[in-house]
Parts: sequence; structure tokens; C-alpha cells
Amino acid sequence: MTNYVIVGAGAAGLYTAYRLLSGGTLQQGDTVQLFEWSQRPGGRIFSYTFPDSVYPSNRQPDGLYAEVGGMRFAVDQQGFPNKIVEGHVLVQNMVVEMGLTSKVASFGESPQRMYYLRGTTVYEDSIDKNMLATLPYQFNQGFYNFITNTKLQPYYTADNLLGGIATLFAPNLGSNNAYRPQWCSYYANGTVSVAAATQSFPAGTPIRDIGYWNLLYDQFGDEGFDYSADGTGYTSNVINWNAADAMQANNDYGSSTSYMRLDGGYGQLFDALAAQVEALAQNYPGSGIFYGWQLDRLVEMNGTKQTWCSFVSGTIDRQVLADQLFLAMPRRSLELIASRSPGYMLNDPQVKYWLESSIDQPAMKVLLVFDQAWWTTPACRNQPYLVTPPGAPASQGVGGPSITDLPLRMVYYFGNNIPGGPGTSGGPYVLLASYDDMNYSSFWRELELSGDYTAAPSLENQPLYGPTSLPVGSPMANILIKQLAEMHGMTPDQIPTPTGLYFQDWGQNPFGAGYHGWSAHYNICQAMDYIRAPYLGILGTGAYNTYIIGSCYSFDQAWVEGAFCVAESVLQEYLQLPPFRGVQNYALICTAGTNQAPLSEAVAEPVDRGHNRATR
Repeated sequence: MTNYVIVGAGAAGLYTAYRLLSGGTLQQGDTVQLFEWSQRPGGRIFSYTFPDSVYPSNRQPDGLYAEVGGMRFAVDQQGFPNKIVEGHVLVQNMVVEMGLTSKVASFGESPQRMYYLRGTTVYEDSIDKNMLATLPYQFNQGFYNFITNTKLQPYYTADNLLGGIATLFAPNLGSNNAYRPQWCSYYANGTVSVAAATQSFPAGTPIRDIGYWNLLYDQFGDEGFDYSADGTGYTSNVINWNAADAMQANNDYGSSTSYMRLDGGYGQLFDALAAQVEALAQNYPGSGIFYGWQLDRLVEMNGTKQTWCSFVSGTIDRQVLADQLFLAMPRRSLELIASRSPGYMLNDPQVKYWLESSIDQPAMKVLLVFDQAWWTTPACRNQPYLVTPPGAPASQGVGGPSITDLPLRMVYYFGNNIPGGPGTSGGPYVLLASYDDMNYSSFWRELELSGDYTAAPSLENQPLYGPTSLPVGSPMANILIKQLAEMHGMTPDQIPTPTGLYFQDWGQNPFGAGYHGWSAHYNICQAMDYIRAPYLGILGTGAYNTYIIGSCYSFDQAWVEGAFCVAESVLQEYLQLPPFRGVQNYALICTAGTNQAPLSEAVAEPVDRGHNRATR
């Protein structure tokens, strides 16, 4: 009899439980136990349905919701749902597996975005070479030389500048799934070519040993870097993470990629997975999902391959012996467990070395609900995602995200976002009024409460219980409306009072981040390979069957796809499960890559590249 214990009912944990229970490899007496600290499945996917209090008195609740976590996924526009080879392959297959194909809908983002940078409003398709000279940045000559040499066409958005960096430093690497193995080779062996060399980073410098901020500053100058940081919306895109990974992650999918959502919320996928796990668990007594149980500590049982797991729920303790242990947890959660488990392998210096290859990237979402869609014209008020602010081009609606250098950073106009399409009788209307990350998250964190802390901030654990509602007259609401008014060319008194305000702060414990990046000065192929099975990959012993899974240490950080891929790689390689739905020839992770040959230094013509992180 084997007891499979999974900690964390996010994407990786649910996927693993479902695959084990449905894979046909379990024996009589085996158990699959999935423990989750919160009271819901999904982890950082959280489709929140608003309470009745946000509705006008003349409206009945109709399921208005918003995504306070991940929002969308990339699909194979040609093959879905029958032949899936592009986009997020495992996510699409799981959508089909769960019978949710009919729920797949366009994310609906307009190609014409608004930018409010240093007090100036511009629109995406107007940022040509002439407009670039009028942007409120003091670009140096090196910045203009880069644009000329990389032949960027036709627009000079910050996204396209990062695409130009990838073209210069990682030539001949495209953005579809066929290039995943080549990107793995680049992570391990890519070097600065003669064409990209500078005095700071001469030819032959390993790309993985360069911080991305350092590289961008070297290529663009200070003002060019600031424009890149301001104009992408995500500060996490341009921090000093591993430059090799940054090039792929910021340019993973072309601008023609089709981004989709699930009508009614991405969380439906994980609700369906959880329901399937519960149903299948009935065939294996003792199995199931156990909500409200926090993993407190772990102990290696000497002389056996079992791990002693101690869980707590309020004042109740529960001890479980795991024959196969899956830690479906990000870096911060693993470190919290390590601090309470002295002597456990997570505290081993070799394991800590690989744990710290991942960088926490805090992220915040703040939602406002209004009776009026004040940001658009009456004709568009039942069209989610559209806005027509002052000065917007008359030819088309302007879509989210609007990108700013204000602390709110990005705004998505979700509108009347009810399942089945927008309502026809008016509001309420949803505005993702702030989507920001890294240092900007701390701007809002100090507005999350009034008065003094009543408990240590590290014990707040807001993401487990959020989203959190605040009064519509709170300091957070007032400062947010002040910034919304500025970016839309209005005064605060022109914006109506919202009927609801909600925030989700993913940077707080136990998640520690909304998404993750790889650190510079690491061979990240080795990191994602070794850390999956730390006893085997790092410590070189098969004493315990313990696996670390999730998007944190994946090829596709910040994506559900990354969580699924790491879990699938463990199930195939270490537990000999057959591939999920027969998916073959798809690089789930990168392997150590120490024997892979370096890529050619030939410089290719620029390719059409999109912006990966905007799909979170």
C-alpha cells in the first residue's frame, strides 16, 4: 500500500491528484491525500464572484465576477480542441478533459492600448519613429543606434524594444513550442555574440550570468531603460533576473497568439478538477481533498522511505506518513516549512542553493465596482474590455490594459463581465483599477489597513482569505480614484463613488509572490531538473520519494502551464505514468543541458514578438 500525499491544491497539486487517481496505476489500498491550507482549490487562480452588496437596488445578482489571480491562457488557434501543438498545450488538453471547451472565449483585449507616461497620453499604434522623439524621455544616442541597428518596425512600444533585445542576443529563436528545446540550450550555453558585445559584456560572456536590468541599461541607457520599465506595465519584466530567461519569457508568444479565457472564470477549470478528484477518490478509501489543513513541519523517517508530515487545523493536529510526497508549493512556502523543520532536507545547503534560484515577484490586484461605466461611451457600456477616454482614436475602441507609470500601473476595463456575455440592463461594472507588481505593490500594502497592525505582518496570510473588501471611502479608494482621474484626463470628483473595493495581495505569506523569475548566475536548466526530486537530483540519494512541483521552478513561470508541466514531468519520469492525453514531443521542462552545444552566433532579421507577461 502506498500513501501519496500532496501539499497544496493549486494547479500542480490538483493536476497531480487527478493524474494519479485517473491514471490506472494505483493498487488496492493505495491512497491519494491532497491537503490545502485555504478553503478553496486553485491557488493563484481565483475567480471571485461579487456579493449582492455591489448591485444597484434595481438589479438582481447575475454572477458578476473578476479574476483576482491568473486570467488567461494561450491556445492553438488552428488546432484547438482537436489537435493541440501550440500555446499552453497541457492547459488546453485539461480544458478538453474537463468538458469546458464550450466555455473558451476570447480574452477580448483591443490591440489599441493607451499609455499614460510622465504626464503624457499616447496610443499604441501612434508610437512610430516620429512619436518616439516626442515621448517625455531623454533617450541617448545609444538608444537610437539600437533601434536603427535592430530595424524595429513599425512601432516603438516598450514591448517591441524587449523583442529587439531578444532578436539581438538570441537570434534564430522563434516563439512557438518547437523552439522550447532550443531555448533550453540557450539558458545553459548561450553567450554574448560579437554583434551584441559591449565593453561591459564582451563576446563570450554567458548570458545566464547577466542581470536583465544590467543588460537593458547597457543597451538603452538610463532613460531608455526607464521607458522599457514604464511602458510594459510589469516591473518584474525588467528587474535583474536571469537575462537568458527574461528574453524568452518577455517574448514567448507572437503578437498573433490567441489568448483565451473561460467564460465565467478561469477558476472553473480548478473547480472541475477538484470535483473529479473527490469523485475518483471514492474508489480509494482514505483519499480525498482536505481543506483547512496547514502543513506545519516535515521529518525524515530514518530507515524507511517515508516522510512524517504534521498538519494543523486550528487547535487540531494531524500526522500523516507519506510514501510519495509532492510539495506543490512556491519558494516562500517551502522556506516557511523549512524554518519549522530543522534537519529536513529543505535546510541542506545544496538544496537551499537551488531553492534560491527562483526570485519572488510580489503582485497586487485592486478591483473597483461602479454603477456607471464612466470610462467609456454609452454605446460601449455592455462591451467588456473597451474604453474610450478623452483623445482616444475614433476608429476603434481602446482596450486594456491601459499602462501607466503611476503606482496603479495597469488598468483593465472588464465592464459588465457576467457569465454568458454582458448584461443588457446596465451595471454594475468591474474595473481592475490597479494591476502592479514588485515595489509598486508596497505602495498599496500600506493602504490595506487603517491604524496599527494587530498581529505580526508575516502572519497576515491575506492571499488565503482574500480578496479583502475595504470601505469605498478608505484611503486606498481615494488615492486610487485620484490616479484614475489623472490618467483619464479627469478630476476626482468626475468619477462616481464605487459600490465596492477589493484587493488581493499575492506578495504576502504564504505565497510570497504573484509569479516568479529565475535568478541570474544559475544554470536554470539544472535548477528546474534537479529541484523536482531533491533527494535524487541534488543530494544524490534515493532515500525518500519527495518531489517539488509547481510553476515556481518551471519553464513557464507565472503560468498554469508551468505548474502542469513540472507535475507531468515528475509523474512520467519518476512514477512511470503514460503521457497525459498522449501528448508527445513537447518539452515539459529543461534538463541539465551541460552537454548541449552552443547556438549559432548568426544574427537573424527581427521576428514579430509579443509580450508574454501581459497574459498573466
